[in-house]
Amino acid sequence: MSRPKPRRRSRDEPGPLASFGPFVADRRRTLGLTQIDVADLADVGISSVQKLEAGQTSPSLTIVLRILDALGLTLVCMPHTDARNQPAGTVELVAEVNGK
Repeated sequence: MSRPKPRRRSRDEPGPLASFGPFVADRRRTLGLTQIDVADLADVGISSVQKLEAGQTSPSLTIVLRILDALGLTLVCMPHTDARNQPAGTVELVAEVNGK
């Protein structure tokens, strides 16, 4: 049995983190930070923050973790069934990221 080929997308097509970007931007604004502030706190380039917030690209996990840490957030991975038992805000984000 052969495995299906991965779906390729163009650079112009939104990545899987498209709905994650606005969440990150809202958190940044809630904290009263600029994109430059977050880039400095996370020790990443400002373009990394801009692209993540815009959902234009899928950055490396290292970049995402640095930005989330600068915003006081944590990335959590769990089975889908466990995610459904989380608080409402978490479920909405998980559902959006997974396209459900």
